[in-house]
Amino acid sequence: MLYQYEPEYISGQFIAEQLSISRTAVKKVIDQLKTEGCQIDSINHKGHRLIQLPDKWYSGIVLPTLQSQKLFDHIEVFENIDSTQLHAKQKLVGNNDSFLILSDEQTKGKGRFNRPWSSIKGKGLWMSLVLRPNVPFDMITKFNLFMALGIRDAIQTFSKETVCVKWPNDIYINQRKVCGFLTEMVANSDGIEAVICGIGINMNQTAKDFSGELAEKATSIRIHNNDKVDRYAFLKTLLQHIEYRYAQFLNEPFSAIREEYIAASNIWHKQLKFTENGIQFKGEAMDIDQNGFLIVRDEHNQQHQLMSADIEI
Repeated sequence: MLYQYEPEYISGQFIAEQLSISRTAVKKVIDQLKTEGCQIDSINHKGHRLIQLPDKWYSGIVLPTLQSQKLFDHIEVFENIDSTQLHAKQKLVGNNDSFLILSDEQTKGKGRFNRPWSSIKGKGLWMSLVLRPNVPFDMITKFNLFMALGIRDAIQTFSKETVCVKWPNDIYINQRKVCGFLTEMVANSDGIEAVICGIGINMNQTAKDFSGELAEKATSIRIHNNDKVDRYAFLKTLLQHIEYRYAQFLNEPFSAIREEYIAASNIWHKQLKFTENGIQFKGEAMDIDQNGFLIVRDEHNQQHQLMSADIEI
């Protein structure tokens, strides 16, 4: 309610009446919010006004913010979790819903190829989406490409500098990684039962938050923005873009976004190292075909068609 009425003052009596609780209970919760880091101005006979939120997800703000979205049946918000992706997989048992898992922190976050993913508390957006597309197996590669554009579009809204896609699952700003996502599927003989898309976005880290190898390879949206990113505004924007691209994925072929995807990519006109199924080679990305496969010419002038490779820029 404080967030909803910001920047106005609302009285303890008004809050109590709306929530059917006592004014004593309101004061207790206000005090608790202040200890959590919420900056709230409280004035006798005037009420309470939210000045600033801490770096934390509140389900009471997340849920109303996303009321208009149609992607999910429900959303779960955690302060701490081992992995949103792992929790999403566990929730699939006996469950036919589409849902979103969101956490302030992950202790065992993983990226592609089982690499650890740094998920600093309060600094980024760590989440997993469970979607139920009724599509054949071979569509999963294209799903990644549509999602990549959706995530790129959202980050671009908050970045002063150009945001690019590194085929197929990474998002970059100025040759540094700002986001990675991992797509896994649950399938039976009839097709895909569920797609679990884990997304990690460096949102509000500053340069000093990245140490060691990450200092050379990682970036955040905040570094390319004039100010700290409003996490709730960003989440809403992200899910709007994902919802748009997901509808595209379900209704249009990859050829509908192919030129847009190629233009957004940062892999052209350079020598790169490719790894697929344990085989490594150097080469140059030449094209992306109508099915979303990457066409590469190696240093021996041999052509390769890659479905999902690791690329080192």
